[in-house]
Amino acid sequence: MDKLRRFWSTATAHNLGADPFRRKRIALPLLLLLSLCSVGTTILSGPEVNFTAGYFLVVAVAAYVLGSGWGAIAAVAMLAAQLWVYAVVWRVASSQLILTTLLNSGIIYAITIAMFVVVHDVNRLREENLRLRTLRQTMVTVNDIVFNRLQYFNVLLDLADAGVVPKPQQIETGRRALRDVTKKLRQLSALDQVTSYRAAGDIEAVLLEDES
Repeated sequence: MDKLRRFWSTATAHNLGADPFRRKRIALPLLLLLSLCSVGTTILSGPEVNFTAGYFLVVAVAAYVLGSGWGAIAAVAMLAAQLWVYAVVWRVASSQLILTTLLNSGIIYAITIAMFVVVHDVNRLREENLRLRTLRQTMVTVNDIVFNRLQYFNVLLDLADAGVVPKPQQIETGRRALRDVTKKLRQLSALDQVTSYRAAGDIEAVLLEDES
């Protein structure tokens, strides 16, 4: 399921533009096809074989990919399909058997939806923590890049304030510092994969190429 989630998230981000309506247009036909296959397999297997794995898979995929609301809709649809198969197709006379089967299936579906809601929330919190950690690492790196060079310009300003004309070597050093800051910031903004290192204590920074 985790692989399915990563695949679906990648497809949504790159191909669907994170548009939930376009995502539904792809997911719903697939779920409908899976539902038809599950119902058809149940009908062909007969009342002697209890084939509920297909129904469970429909509910699980709907809840995991589209959310708890669509998972609940899929659960109701699967329960209705099971009722139709038992009462109309197989003509099972025992209403107790039908109710027991539907009750057991309903409980399984409810647990499945609740479980995937928890999984979704945990994944969301993990992604938010990862983004916050990356943001903190980026800010620490930017502070390290800019702050250390600003100290040199502060010295030049103190010299100018005291009436001392900076030497050409000092001016060139300042220009190199500006070029170095520009280079590192561009390099930082172009990173697509972040590798961090422990700068001090529990403070982490982004590892740039020339720092490896």
